[in-house]
Amino acid sequence: MDKRNEHRILKCLTIFVLSIGLVFSHARPIYSDTQPVIDFVNTTGESEVISMTESKEYKATVMFEGKTPEELKTLAETASWTLTREEGGQNEEDFPYQYLGAPLDEWTVFTTKFTTTGDPLFKDIKTEVIPGGLQLTFKNVLMFGVNGIDGRERPLIRNALLDYTGTYDLKLVEADQVLATTPVLFKPYNSYTLYSEIDQRLADLAALALSKGIHAEVREFGQTAMGRPMNAIFIADTAETLSNHMALNERAESDPQSVIQDIESGAIDYKVPILYNNIHSDENPGIDAIMEFLTVMIENANGSVEYRRVNGLTSEGKAQVEAEKNSRGIKWSELIENDVTGVGYIRDDVKSEEHPNSTDAAADLSEEQLSKFYEMEHVDLNIKAMLEDVFFIVVPAENADAAATNVRTNGNGFDLNRDNTYQTQPETQAMARLISTWNPVNLYEIHGFYNQFQIEPCSPTHEPNVEYDLFIENALAQGEEFGGVAITNNKSINSFQMPMRDYLKSNKNGGYEWEPFDDMSSSYTPQYSMLHGVVAYTVEVPYGNEDATQAVKYALLNNGRYVGMHKKEFYTNQLKGWDRGHKNIDADEIRPYYVNQQDEKGAEADIFRARYEENNNFFPEYYVIPMEPSMQKNLHAATEMMEYLLRNDVKVKVLGNEVEVKGTKYPKGTMLVDLHQAKRNMANAALYNNIVIKNWTDLYSEPLTAFSELRGFDMDVITQVGAFESAEFSWLDAAPETTTHVDGMGEIVIVSNNSVASIQAINELLKSEEAVGFITSGDHSGDFVMSEATFSLIEDSYVLQATRTNTMPKAQVITKSAKIYVPGAAPTYAVKKDTGEPYGHTNYTNRLNTNLNWDYYVWGQELGFDLTRDLDEADIVIGNRSLREDERNAVNAGKSYIGYGGYALDSLEKMGLDIEANYDMSYDALTTVTYPESSYITSKYAQDNDYIMYGHGGNSIVKAPEGSKVLIKTTDEEPIEGFMSQEHIDTYKNSIQAIELKNDTHDLLIFANSITNKAHQKDDYRYVTNGIFTKYLGDTMNIDVKVPEPEPKPDPKVTLKLTGLPDKVRVGDVFVLTPSSDDQEKGEGWVYDDVFFSATFNSPATFTALKAGTTTITYTNKKGEKTELPITILEKEVDKPGGKLPGTGVTPTQTAIYVGIGVVLIGGVFYWFSKKKK
Repeated sequence: MDKRNEHRILKCLTIFVLSIGLVFSHARPIYSDTQPVIDFVNTTGESEVISMTESKEYKATVMFEGKTPEELKTLAETASWTLTREEGGQNEEDFPYQYLGAPLDEWTVFTTKFTTTGDPLFKDIKTEVIPGGLQLTFKNVLMFGVNGIDGRERPLIRNALLDYTGTYDLKLVEADQVLATTPVLFKPYNSYTLYSEIDQRLADLAALALSKGIHAEVREFGQTAMGRPMNAIFIADTAETLSNHMALNERAESDPQSVIQDIESGAIDYKVPILYNNIHSDENPGIDAIMEFLTVMIENANGSVEYRRVNGLTSEGKAQVEAEKNSRGIKWSELIENDVTGVGYIRDDVKSEEHPNSTDAAADLSEEQLSKFYEMEHVDLNIKAMLEDVFFIVVPAENADAAATNVRTNGNGFDLNRDNTYQTQPETQAMARLISTWNPVNLYEIHGFYNQFQIEPCSPTHEPNVEYDLFIENALAQGEEFGGVAITNNKSINSFQMPMRDYLKSNKNGGYEWEPFDDMSSSYTPQYSMLHGVVAYTVEVPYGNEDATQAVKYALLNNGRYVGMHKKEFYTNQLKGWDRGHKNIDADEIRPYYVNQQDEKGAEADIFRARYEENNNFFPEYYVIPMEPSMQKNLHAATEMMEYLLRNDVKVKVLGNEVEVKGTKYPKGTMLVDLHQAKRNMANAALYNNIVIKNWTDLYSEPLTAFSELRGFDMDVITQVGAFESAEFSWLDAAPETTTHVDGMGEIVIVSNNSVASIQAINELLKSEEAVGFITSGDHSGDFVMSEATFSLIEDSYVLQATRTNTMPKAQVITKSAKIYVPGAAPTYAVKKDTGEPYGHTNYTNRLNTNLNWDYYVWGQELGFDLTRDLDEADIVIGNRSLREDERNAVNAGKSYIGYGGYALDSLEKMGLDIEANYDMSYDALTTVTYPESSYITSKYAQDNDYIMYGHGGNSIVKAPEGSKVLIKTTDEEPIEGFMSQEHIDTYKNSIQAIELKNDTHDLLIFANSITNKAHQKDDYRYVTNGIFTKYLGDTMNIDVKVPEPEPKPDPKVTLKLTGLPDKVRVGDVFVLTPSSDDQEKGEGWVYDDVFFSATFNSPATFTALKAGTTTITYTNKKGEKTELPITILEKEVDKPGGKLPGTGVTPTQTAIYVGIGVVLIGGVFYWFSKKKK
């Protein structure tokens, strides 16, 4: 049974069951209320969906039991058809103007530049009598006049889309009585998936997979800014595949070389993960193709799926590729010319109906053309066989907040695909953790819309922290394989381009240069994942329609087959990159890929991968982040950096002892990022800051990360090999639970104005009407001051750095937490061109305005100021957007205004101020600055010796209005990091970056540079918050301090001593030691080395010396008093020739003399007595 008939039978059964329920509920005969069934079919396709982007023909049939042909004829003439619904399918707060339908002949197209106002949506509506019933036939035209929901009339069509999408009831009505009805879907195209359907479909697919003998599970891996779940579905042959991979993953990160050896020898069985994702939810095929891929794979898990792939070019195809390269002015770089075939490049002069002026637009080739140029083969892919080599991690809607309302940005209005490295948003934080935990070998993220069907890899320049030689080894062949499947499995999208292959284009000088579609920035999901060794791609489909969905669906399916066939190369290359990390290898093989714009091999390797002099390496040896408050100006930001590094799978060491490196002593507890690790490249990408790109005409997005400078914490770069090799350390397994640090004593507390946390805390106090002062001079100028009671309200809620004192600094009271108005918002609703009626999503235009939303997020959500949309109610206007006329009038009338960036500078010119500015806005730079005049705005930065500032845009003030005070200027030094031509650098040096103007008509604080760019440059926020707080300074701040009573003098301490040690101690000597305060039990409290002494404790302590040497005897009493007695034990005396006899103190010679004298004397006495007797 085919699906169409199955669908009809299910509808019949449903209506039958409902009818029975109605009959029994009213206790009437079954036949009296039975309603005829409408059988609705699309006669030109497989789906019964009424498509907004494809013209189709439809047929609805109603059978009436017992009616005569005459009755049916009358009914056909008097009855009408309606297509209506009781309510819309979307949240009414988001979409208050949803269309509820109308009689079929009253539906009209939506007015765009591609449609004619009032034209009917449905044509050729006919009701005919057929045997036993009626038959309706009709056709639809394109709702918006285009065959895709894409870049054409983008803001209008994408905004209107969900007002109309959903389920309607097709009804046959006579005299207000519904004779028959059936549900009908009205959608952009057949496979279009509403967000409300995704999670249930994932759950159903997981259950279906399990029933078919493969493993699937849905895991929530994060939550969005609005609290929606972020779900991934894992598909593998068994559950053990997932756990086995994680175990192998852990081993591979710690010892990649051993895993490579096991792979080479065949010692391990392994499967590799592939990740598919969508991040821009209004690029709808990104979600729909992924859902279709999941469906076709799981539904056929017990069998196979058939499709086509390109196996190569025919001889005519090869000739055609060369001909089109010449005619379209491209060549392949010498770096990759032997690694590509040209599959997909052929357009054969087909003119695009969608983009008739584009020579690159996706070509709609005939089947004959495809067969002429390509060798195609049919693939019968066995699903379970594929899963023997790979498993899938699939995220259909990373940006769930956007999917719910068909927009690009998340709930905070951020473009998540510019936040993957900055990770200010919960969605990118969760995705980073998912990628860094599972380490897929391959990632595809599906996007739209370019005129051409575009598949990466990107053109130069390349992110220098990627092991590019390992990446490109597989990337080109895989990209061509993906495209070759996509173009042969849909009707109209039959060509594609690859930037690394096709964007080296002829220039006016007769040479060739790269048209940048670069991967220098790691802000995009694929480029971020490449830092982990993933071979990753962004795919840009040309149209938002069914053909794009089907093309990508089969390419994703075949990609599993392709990666499985090449899993050894994919996985070992990832491991080789990690092994380079462990050994901190700066591979020479990468350097040729860092070309200049004219494609000279390695011409800019010394710029993009400049080597430190000390270790002759692009990578340093260590990054050191102190956590000792005396060495760390911003504990809050440093703590957040630890959390960031761990989230991104970077290993962090905690010093266990003090280590001195080149005169700096790093204490125990210092955080150490040792770059000898698998995720070295990820760590370096976030922390390095040594590239200035001068010689390229354009970059797709700013590449700068430089976390320590832009987030504002202290960090040292160590290039000395082995500097911490002998250090004791432990591994950081969770972000440190840093608490507020307070120095000194006293009742007055000075809170350092050093961080986002400090501003949040001060706003909390001001909103509670607590007394807070801004210090206006002295060593703590620019900091905040408060009483200890006030400080206690915030001390435990924020990571602060504070100083207690009883000496009141000079300060003024901050009188209020200002209410801020952010300028530049558009009207809440768009209006239709023809009728002026509102339509679409609430605040649709503002939701897409990322620059506006950075301001809302930073000043409101991040720093805690109150925001208002009422200009009159606001205390101050702050923002980076152009001022509307009413906003300019308010500022000209004296409303306080803090503006920053090129649009703000332009608004000042429109206001009539005598100001001139240079705002190219395509550059960015991290550079050194000076503070020409003392100011509350810059005093804290000067106190911290912080003379570095970031500016996105590369703007400067050339001429300041008369009376302005110049607060910040760049120096004459080269930028530290950024993208800026040398010509622009020369004008950027010594340029004005900030001015203050206060007079009778204006109260202005103006910055040429950005302040809130992507919410990454957090260290620069305080230039503006200082301006806010100091606009509302009141009286001098005073804090009363109680005079403390003098503390009683402590009793003289009795020093614990040991007595009884002889002047000299030799081996064998015995002595007794007696403590001056002996309160221990016998033998307790003594510590000695039994190598040197034996001891007994009949008396306090009797020691016998056993061995010569130096040692210590320690005694501690019960009070905790302790004394240490150093002792040197001498060798036992040994007799030598001519030495003294033991125990006599005289030598043997002396003894002989004394004996001789004695004999003579005794003999003399005997002689005298004998003479006397005679």
